[in-house]
Amino acid sequence: MTRSSTAALLGAMALILLETIAIVLFFCIAMPLLAGGIAFEDEMEPTPHFLPYGFLSVGIVMVGINGWAARGLWAMQSPSKTSRSSYALVGAGSVQVVLLGYGLLSGEHLFTLFAATVLALLSVLVRPAFAKPSA
Repeated sequence: MTRSSTAALLGAMALILLETIAIVLFFCIAMPLLAGGIAFEDEMEPTPHFLPYGFLSVGIVMVGINGWAARGLWAMQSPSKTSRSSYALVGAGSVQVVLLGYGLLSGEHLFTLFAATVLALLSVLVRPAFAKPSA
């Protein structure tokens, strides 16, 4: 790996871990509580009963994919495991695209910032991930 791809790998790993913490705090804790009725009386809107479970399940899926992607990105340092790390790169990119869309549609700029930065770092890693390992 080159220096720029190693720096991008470490930056992407750090941002994915911070983003995973933000996903847990927002999707798995805050949104189920707020959508489930923990709010002031005058701020309550009628919401479907399945909405807190939807936020929780989406958060758990995104945390799982981020964890799998972080593990795969960490394995990119080994030249023998480049074939598996390409799937992790695609998984990490898909979570970032989902978060980027959610952030742009809902106005949650923290997720937009995280997703755009991680996508930029992952784009540096695309070439080493899909390169054929030398025999």
